[in-house]
Amino acid sequence: MPAKFELIAPCFFGCESTAKFELTRIGAENIRVEDGRLSFAGGADMIAAANLNLRTVERVMLLLARYRAATFDDLFDGVYDIPWEELLPADAAFPVTGSSLNSQLSSVPACQSIIKKAVVKRLMAKHHTSVLPETGAEYKIRFMLRKDQCEIMLDTTGDGLHKRGYRRNAMEAPIRETLAATIADLGRVKRAVQTPPPCSPAWVWQPSSSSSSMA
Repeated sequence: MPAKFELIAPCFFGCESTAKFELTRIGAENIRVEDGRLSFAGGADMIAAANLNLRTVERVMLLLARYRAATFDDLFDGVYDIPWEELLPADAAFPVTGSSLNSQLSSVPACQSIIKKAVVKRLMAKHHTSVLPETGAEYKIRFMLRKDQCEIMLDTTGDGLHKRGYRRNAMEAPIRETLAATIADLGRVKRAVQTPPPCSPAWVWQPSSSSSSMA
């Protein structure tokens, strides 16, 4: 795997500018803003820093592949080419979730099945085993299909970042912590000391000739 990765952080629409400020503050590189998400670059230390310090994004995902997938064969081959054996041990549990929008592969369950099959085939071949018990640590695989462009990502966050903060995990909250943090940031009052301009009347009333005659 490379020393630096491309990372993706989804967020609420309208929260992108605040999230970009947070990424800049922790030293993220190559920050790119899109609708509802940001992408940036960094190493393993950046993955840890992002998960520990970002308050306004939902999670941090490691982008593993981006390619065109108009058929199930394309989808399978792209997933199989990823070096999963460098990321997942032989006993890893790896659920697959994702979404599809305006793509020929419109069935999310079918895509999940194909991706799972490709990962299994690769791990079996590279770990030299015929059994994958999935009894170990969980590695969540996420995919996104948009106009036949497929992104395969590994979730580095686990439970979403919106589940930490001022409430317990099992308790409902009026809004997510990530949105609350964005509102708090955007609502900050910045004090500014200004010297008032010198007092000069904008106009001086003068009686008209008619007023004078009436007097």
